[in-house]
Amino acid sequence: MGCATLPLSFSPVPGTGAPLPIRLTHRMFRRLKAFAPAKPNARPRAVLFAIATVAGVAELAYAVMNVSAMPVYLKFSMHYGEASVAAIGTAFLVCEGITKGFFGALGDRIGRKRLILAGPMISVVTALLTLAVQPHQWYFFVALRVLDGLGAAALWPSALAMIADVIEEDRRSQAMSLFNVTYLMGIALGPLIGGAANDITALFTQKVPRMMARHSQFMAKHFHEHLVDPRQASFYVVAFLFLLTALVALWRVPDIRPHHIHARADLETGFNLKALMTALRQIPMLLLMTFITFLGIGMVMLIIKLFAMAEFDVSEVRFGALLLVPALVIAAASVPLGSLGDIMGKVRAVRWGIGVCAVSMLSLVLIKNQIALVLGGSLIGVGFVVAFPAWMALISSSCDPRQRGAVMGAVGTAQGLGAMIGAPIGGWLYEHARIPLPFVHTHHPNHYVPFVCCALLLFTAWILSITSIKDDTKHDRNLAAPAG
Repeated sequence: MGCATLPLSFSPVPGTGAPLPIRLTHRMFRRLKAFAPAKPNARPRAVLFAIATVAGVAELAYAVMNVSAMPVYLKFSMHYGEASVAAIGTAFLVCEGITKGFFGALGDRIGRKRLILAGPMISVVTALLTLAVQPHQWYFFVALRVLDGLGAAALWPSALAMIADVIEEDRRSQAMSLFNVTYLMGIALGPLIGGAANDITALFTQKVPRMMARHSQFMAKHFHEHLVDPRQASFYVVAFLFLLTALVALWRVPDIRPHHIHARADLETGFNLKALMTALRQIPMLLLMTFITFLGIGMVMLIIKLFAMAEFDVSEVRFGALLLVPALVIAAASVPLGSLGDIMGKVRAVRWGIGVCAVSMLSLVLIKNQIALVLGGSLIGVGFVVAFPAWMALISSSCDPRQRGAVMGAVGTAQGLGAMIGAPIGGWLYEHARIPLPFVHTHHPNHYVPFVCCALLLFTAWILSITSIKDDTKHDRNLAAPAG
């Protein structure tokens, strides 16, 4: 399919509430559905395992696409600047953020399994179409990332909501821990798998023929270097992983009716400006901390691989291996460290966690060493694992229980806004900033500017956690108090 036939129309099909790609995906799987085993009475554990598997494979695909494949392909194959790379990646974040609420409500109406199937299938198509886009057609890259955002927005709220549908309230936190572990494992393995696909392709299509030609005239005559772009290989891996996600969902995820009696406070709700304004009146400083923290994270999330390849001269596989250690540490520590807030107090856990993140990010700037990169990345992950469960618990206990769902949705809005604003700013600073950094030993100080800004924003959030959150451990309460 050529890029000229890109399906950009997402108007609802007449007589239905579902967008066109979702209706087409449903028709595609209608015949295959007969081969899936029937599950009239789905067991909660089986459903949880199926959803966790879908989440792990899907996040593996998204990690390969967003962290590994797309930035490198746009930078080195399409010859885009880092600001353009970040701007194209931001299209995914914006679309996913603003449409989660719509797709969550749509799942309540048409069933969650249809959306869990539709999301990955959209990205199967976009991954392959990406390879047909020419360098001057930047708008098609943006359009394809928008479609990927729609796919992610269709998948995640429905997956989380299905867990709430089948898991009892007293076991839901444990279920979410399993979901998060598989999610983190996908993040851990994604850059390594994507980088390995590209490097192995380059080895057999370029390096091996070149080496053989140097040692043998016969080989030089009959074996030639193939004129292929090895950076395209990871997109085929992405398409396969998304297809595998859809097949697992088709085979193992039951088509059960939503149970609307369950609380929805722990689900992804997308952007809700009304909820945001309500929460601003109740917990303004906590929301400000959330926005500042994710503004810093957004500045570095889309350029981290380009930074490592430029400043540490690492291959794609090497970068994936370096990232694997911190990600596995975070995944292994997420469950035990996430309960520290119950032991040491929620406010103290938030302060310690954010403080560790800020110091570790600053150390990455000051110490140019691969070992420091691994250790610092691990500590940043540990800090967030300690801080964020306590942070969410603190927010939920600091608001009116009748408005808890709206407030938690507002927190997600603040997180998304921070990441969306930070991502393009970070890309622009990485490429264009001309700020002298005498304490950084590099020929490209502009590469470090987004990381310095991220560290400063994390320190700002840490100071706010000390000055604006009241630590009332005597009464076993943690209340958010506005500054002043």
